Amino acid sequence: MAVQPFKRDTSQPAAVPPAARAPNQAETPAAKMPDRAPENDAPVQRAPSPEGQGLVARFKADPRKYILSGAGLLLALFVGYQGIHWLVAGRYEITTDNAYIRADIATISPKVQGYVEQVHVTDNQTVKAGDLLVTLEVADYATRVSEAAAAFQQAVAAQTQARAGVAAAEANLQTAAAQISAQRDRLAQSKASTAAAEADATLATHDLERYTELAGKGHYPKASLDAAATKAQAAKATLDQSKAGITTAQSELSVAQANYHRAEEDLESAKAAVAGAEAQVEAAQARVDAAKLDATRTELRAPFDGVVANRVVAAGQLLNPGQQTMSIVPVSEAYIIANFKETQVERMRPGQEVDIHVDAYPDMKVTGTLDSIAPATGGQFSLIPMDTATGNFTKIVQRVPVRVKISDEALASGLMRPGLSVEATVIAKGVDG
Repeated sequence: MAVQPFKRDTSQPAAVPPAARAPNQAETPAAKMPDRAPENDAPVQRAPSPEGQGLVARFKADPRKYILSGAGLLLALFVGYQGIHWLVAGRYEITTDNAYIRADIATISPKVQGYVEQVHVTDNQTVKAGDLLVTLEVADYATRVSEAAAAFQQAVAAQTQARAGVAAAEANLQTAAAQISAQRDRLAQSKASTAAAEADATLATHDLERYTELAGKGHYPKASLDAAATKAQAAKATLDQSKAGITTAQSELSVAQANYHRAEEDLESAKAAVAGAEAQVEAAQARVDAAKLDATRTELRAPFDGVVANRVVAAGQLLNPGQQTMSIVPVSEAYIIANFKETQVERMRPGQEVDIHVDAYPDMKVTGTLDSIAPATGGQFSLIPMDTATGNFTKIVQRVPVRVKISDEALASGLMRPGLSVEATVIAKGVDG
């Protein structure tokens, strides 16, 4: 039996394998439809469009062209953004990273010597102004207060006695003055009596001389002559007595005057004693006040609100005046010292806004205000100022300290710890330069 050759049926198109199809030949819906529904819900993958296949082909043909184009576009966008940022804000910003948070930290030290009785705070504890920090033993100072009070009472008693001495001296002075007045009156009386006695004596002497002459001629009786002689003697005796009275009165007046001068000196001495006693009272009162003040100084209190740090004191420790016990950090009153270059301060003015970036808190937004600019560069306050007048000269850009006030919101957070590094940016808008 002869074998018949195989003939293809050309009435129906032969099935073409999927791998042999052209890339751009679209499948008919009948070809896409599966013979039966898939057992799962996986999406049906579609072939890429002709446009996408052409783009991929061109990219594969020359990839560097598209990479350079994309990089150029990104560079243009970056430069454009930076230019717009500089025009809008960048040209007004003056920045330095040489800036730190500062605060006026107080060192707590006793003013008197004593043993520590109790420490009332611990490290990192928040305190208010006036809170008790450390107590020293007060017994010794209480004794000193009592001793000073007793000395004060003694001084007051001495003052009272001195004032009594002044009163007595004034009374003696008045008595001496009265004696002087009496002695002057007595002297005046003695002088008057002497004048009368002298007149009587003169008259009696003249009468005696006249009677003696008459008696010698036999014209005057002897008995009358004897009476005239007796009268003349009596007048002379009275005159002598009056003169002696004047001498006595003058002597007594001198004594009275001396007593008066002595009374004046006694009064001055008494007044001086009073002044000395008053000075002693004031000194004793000062010692009482000092003793009471020292007693109050046995309590160390916080000078302002802050946080306790660097506590180096313990109960039972002997403290001397000025010895450090701890520090109080006023975190709520912290500020920033930013050291800008001297070429950056031209457009800075107090009151300008400052953006602050704290290294310890990179995600925290902090603002502030330029408070003041130092009157000299930081180098002027160094222990050994730079001398540019000798030897070789190398110009170094100086730094000007600028004080920045931190916003109340940032201070209220309690995170603005002195010593932290920050980056300060001054917004110098409204200032030409």
